[in-house]
Amino acid sequence: MPMDILIYAIIAAVMVFWLRNVIGTRNGSERQRPNPFEEKKPSEDAGSSLPPVDMKPVRDIEQIKYKAASVGEKADAGLVQIALADKTFDVHDFRENASDAFGIIVHAFAEGDRDTLRDLCSKDVYNAFDGALKEREAKGEKVSTEIHSIRKNDIVDAGIIDRKTAYVTIRFTADETYVIENAKGNIIAGHPDRVTEMTDKWTFSRSLKSADPRWFLSKTEDDVVEVDGKTPLPDAG
Repeated sequence: MPMDILIYAIIAAVMVFWLRNVIGTRNGSERQRPNPFEEKKPSEDAGSSLPPVDMKPVRDIEQIKYKAASVGEKADAGLVQIALADKTFDVHDFRENASDAFGIIVHAFAEGDRDTLRDLCSKDVYNAFDGALKEREAKGEKVSTEIHSIRKNDIVDAGIIDRKTAYVTIRFTADETYVIENAKGNIIAGHPDRVTEMTDKWTFSRSLKSADPRWFLSKTEDDVVEVDGKTPLPDAG
């Protein structure tokens, strides 16, 4: 074998040995390089770390209208208007808060708690309540009231007035025990051991132009004449 060919053969053998040590050999477990022209298929795990996207709007109109039970047809469009104008408005929460306010206001009126009434009522309603309290105090009468339960709070009307004032009208049906005593301590209405039904229609309002999120009692109506009487709340607003 000619010497030059032997030298080339030795050099080739050395190069092969060196390349194997540097690059290594394929054993079938190496990751294949992707073909840049091959259509990429989405991985099954792709995007698993991202939060799911809810394609249904959170404030869906049907949800606004029917999330709360006992909503009259007349109130449907009004509730939608309010929810669109006030993104914080939630029918379910409103009804619960209105029921709480109903109980608090009835008790406050019975006890003559003007501070609480002033905080929860509009100026006109407060003035009517204050006038009734003054008349009661002048006669020396005393009223005791206990609300046992609110069985219904039906939304009967809702809307926006002049694009600035939202209102919701609710008909409350509650079980109460009330007693009215005269100046001598004699019971002139109600009974301490009798549960009676009272029904009133109240309207709550708030200014959409104000940063104050609170709703105030802006109107009271004696919706039903009870046979056994009830806590004598004045009509106002």
